[in-house]
Amino acid sequence: RRGEFASRKRATHRMQLADVLLSRGGGSLLRGWRRELDPDGSLDIGIDECVWHLQRLHCQGVDVKSLVDESGEVTLEAVHKESAELVNRVRDWIKDTFGDPAVMWDALDSKKTGTLERDSFRAACKANGLQASEEEMGQIFSFVDVDEGGSISKEEILFLEKDPEARDLMIFKEKMKTAGQVQRLMASVYWTDAHADHAPSSRKSVRPWLATGFENLPPLVIVRRQQRIREARQLQRTSKATFLQYLRQKYGSFARAWRRGLDPQARFSIDKMAVRHFCRCAELDINPSVLWTALDTDSDGQLGLQDISSSGAVELATFRGWAQSNFGSCSDVWNQPQLVKVRAAPQGDPVRGQLISTKKVLLPHFIDAMKAMGWRSPSDRDGQAELWSGLDFFNAGIVCQADLKWLDSWEPPLWLNAEPSQEAWEDVKKALLNKYGLPLKAWRHLDTDGQNEVSWTEFLAGCRKIRWKGDAGAAWRFIDNDASGFISMQEFSPEHYELLMSFKEWASEMHGSVGSAFKNFDNDGSGSLTFGELRRACQRGKWGGEVRALFECLGNNKEGGKQNVSATELAFLDTWPDRNDDAEDEDEEAVEEKPQEDRVRSAAGSTRKKPASAGHGARGGLSGEQRPMTSPPDPASPSNAAATPKAKMSPLREEPARETTPAPDKVAAEKLLKRTYKCSKDFLRRDKLMRKTLAAKTGLPWLEKISKIDAPPDLGVARPKRSASAGRLQREHLQDALVAP
Repeated sequence: RRGEFASRKRATHRMQLADVLLSRGGGSLLRGWRRELDPDGSLDIGIDECVWHLQRLHCQGVDVKSLVDESGEVTLEAVHKESAELVNRVRDWIKDTFGDPAVMWDALDSKKTGTLERDSFRAACKANGLQASEEEMGQIFSFVDVDEGGSISKEEILFLEKDPEARDLMIFKEKMKTAGQVQRLMASVYWTDAHADHAPSSRKSVRPWLATGFENLPPLVIVRRQQRIREARQLQRTSKATFLQYLRQKYGSFARAWRRGLDPQARFSIDKMAVRHFCRCAELDINPSVLWTALDTDSDGQLGLQDISSSGAVELATFRGWAQSNFGSCSDVWNQPQLVKVRAAPQGDPVRGQLISTKKVLLPHFIDAMKAMGWRSPSDRDGQAELWSGLDFFNAGIVCQADLKWLDSWEPPLWLNAEPSQEAWEDVKKALLNKYGLPLKAWRHLDTDGQNEVSWTEFLAGCRKIRWKGDAGAAWRFIDNDASGFISMQEFSPEHYELLMSFKEWASEMHGSVGSAFKNFDNDGSGSLTFGELRRACQRGKWGGEVRALFECLGNNKEGGKQNVSATELAFLDTWPDRNDDAEDEDEEAVEEKPQEDRVRSAAGSTRKKPASAGHGARGGLSGEQRPMTSPPDPASPSNAAATPKAKMSPLREEPARETTPAPDKVAAEKLLKRTYKCSKDFLRRDKLMRKTLAAKTGLPWLEKISKIDAPPDLGVARPKRSASAGRLQREHLQDALVAP
């Protein structure tokens, strides 16, 4: 009897709880169970949690002990066995038919609407083999539709996973995805308000006490990271431009700057420490690390002449190849009859002064002799100017055999001496496409660092990777037609570059970065985008590009029979420079190719006004007015330098106008010097007064003598008097010097 009484009591308590859940669930016990007791759908709850829920539901008459099963928890099976069996049967069907609820949803939602109503859900389940009555179908739908919205989504059915660990992981990921969407929405609103022109007192302005929380949102962190990348690139361009401008002002040309300043030991390769030492000695206000990053584009740890001046390196390498192919070496050019004849005769203008030397040749005579020997420069006037200035070591308008030997000691890269070949380029491009299939994939295998710049070293490594045995130098010279030392996707495949840059600019404007845009597009959190998802996202954002062309350009993977694009196939666009960055690089190259005669003369290469004798054997034997131009003479000029008109013997570079290069502020420089070395009158006066005061306090005689020491004579203090005889002898010496013829 006691057993029967306890059994009837447990049944009564279970029925009471079932009636409460049925009323709370709007006529559905399963909905009431999830809504009031088990929101995660695990079908069991702890004893303490159940006690709290019973008190909240005013079910004090229900004994929790009567609801506990053998596991020690309150389960749905203990409350209503038929409902628990229905749920377990549906979970088994999902496991056997689809594997997990996410795959089931993709099968049920064939139209990709994102939601399913009651009738659509019932029909889709029956079509996929679920054996259940109409009433059971209604109970299952109510079990999923907790909020009684009339429709369900993918997130609401994840709790039907049978494995508890997998169910918890799926629910956690879905919650995190929802949190990410909320964060992106908050970041978008904050970004819009922060960049709007609202007054501080406006209700729409950003509140300072809330700014910290918004600034730490992941989408805004991504945007700031992109801004830091752009600022770093801008700093690199500025540092490189400042460095090149200093080389031009100091040495007149990049080739001479390489010989005299950067590589005086003629190793034709410098490292980061050499660049740091040069900047420190030149007192340049440049971060050496930033400058090195801008110069070392191929990241090989070494800089060559081609990294400083690509056009000058091409011209020097071409001249070196011509000399070696025709005469054996550059130094052998010195002993050719044309140059021997030039050195045997006086060089220069008889009126201004002539150079008589068998070891030196004036630059105009050297240029004319090279043309007579068959030298024809393939470069323009600026490239030729780099060649002649590279041979003119001291900027004196003179060339000697040591300059040619310097050129012989250089081993230029292969591409500098190669002739451009379109056939070679088409051959290597065809080999790359055969290997990787798509132009973008082929490019990304060449561009290992993802900066949209492929150097000669990276290009050569890519050719070796595909085992291409053609002329890599000729192919490189054809595609790198401006001899910049690197190529971009714009040169490799212009149509794909324009398409990708258009998408990158749109995604950055709408979402802050391409990576952030991908997360917004990936609504299901699968980590990939199908063509339909990408097309809908681009249509919502009003992108005017060809989505199909973009999808095929990015390449696609096949998962589950569907083609998709992963996040890594899109996020690399964030590392590409913007279009304005490329335009600024072109402006920087234009500055590097500035005409030679417009370059600023520095103090090291300034014109000397004092004439010198032509018979001296020094390099600077001619005056500044008699120096020939570093750039090549006019083609119509005669080859005889002695008969050259006076206008042809112009200075090496014209003196800059006063308004373009104003003189330094001597007063400010003098103040800085005096402040640095503490020799100004005010400082000495204060120091002298301090010594007198200290001497008066201490009464030391040696301190009084020190306080009477005067300042240097150039600050207005009288010098020690000389004897009358010394002054008389100096005056007589000056008079004799004036009377002498």
